[in-house]
Amino acid sequence: MSTRILVEREAVDRMILIGMDVDRYQTQVIPDLQQRVGELTRALKELVGALGVARQDPALAGQVEGASARAEQVLGAGLPNTKGGQL
Repeated sequence: MSTRILVEREAVDRMILIGMDVDRYQTQVIPDLQQRVGELTRALKELVGALGVARQDPALAGQVEGASARAEQVLGAGLPNTKGGQL
């Protein structure tokens, strides 16, 4: 015996779009966000390290300026662009 399930076209279209969104998240959005987290983590570690050095030797305070400028660049880059501008 065969059982048939009727599904409206609109529901099928929604399921297809959801599947496409999941694929996009897995292939684009999640890796972009992981890369961004890595960049932010490195910038923060560099800034914290430079602050520690400057506290021990005020003559090296210039390192804080460089680390701060790089951190500002990373922060200014914002989130990666995604299709449609949404995550």
